[in-house]
Amino acid sequence: MVGVTGTLGLFSLVDLFQLLASATRTGRLGVQHPLGLARVYFDRGRVVHAEFGVAEGADAVYALFDDERGTFEFVNGLPAPRRSIETSTESLVLDALRRLDEERRDDEPVSFDVSREAVPFAPDDARRDLPLGDDERRVAASVNGQWSVGRLASELRLPLHDVQRIIGRLMGVGALALRAKRPRTAQLVVRLDHGHVAVGSVGVDEGILANWASVHGSVVGEVAVRRADGTAFAVSVIGVSGGGPYLHVGRDTLLRISLRADDTVLVRPHTR
Repeated sequence: MVGVTGTLGLFSLVDLFQLLASATRTGRLGVQHPLGLARVYFDRGRVVHAEFGVAEGADAVYALFDDERGTFEFVNGLPAPRRSIETSTESLVLDALRRLDEERRDDEPVSFDVSREAVPFAPDDARRDLPLGDDERRVAASVNGQWSVGRLASELRLPLHDVQRIIGRLMGVGALALRAKRPRTAQLVVRLDHGHVAVGSVGVDEGILANWASVHGSVVGEVAVRRADGTAFAVSVIGVSGGGPYLHVGRDTLLRISLRADDTVLVRPHTR
């Protein structure tokens, strides 16, 4: 029974392999490539055998990834004639993307559209046991859901293009995902609040908090405040309806954190 059909280019091999792996499909993926017929066999979502021209096993998969053309058809239930691949599907795809990056380093800047301002994070269902190279491991370990791609490159002292390539590869196997941008720092004027904000907390406009939450991916319960002299502190935050471009602070808290009314401060979401 035919399960999935389509055209490569409109549907990438990365997406196709992920779809079949996540659906734990068993059967044969056939690709009518201009250079000949390619066959990739899946067993409960795991690639176990591949043939493409004279290439077999992982080499056949790498050759297919290197030249994504033709139409494809997945036939459910067809067993592999033999096993020539023992690694996991995720590891196979990661290695294919890694090889492509090495071959095309001077031609294509990155496999995915990875902006330097985007913020990578690890999804809840991300694979943790992939065979990563040294730089891949460093990048993956430093991803915290707060640092942008540019910040990661700076902190790790790696070229930006290398970090973009690595994140692109890890996205390809579902180990990382991207948020469109990092939460913006707000420049706010300190305003004395009369009784609406609890001692030890500050208030920020509900709209600003909502924007931060949409980018951050969770409710913001604490903010970092940077004073004009460069010192900073973290404090819990509540939303203030119609709060405007102000940091609302009660008198006791104002004295405790050494701020003055009408000071201008920089405020951003804080993560411990």
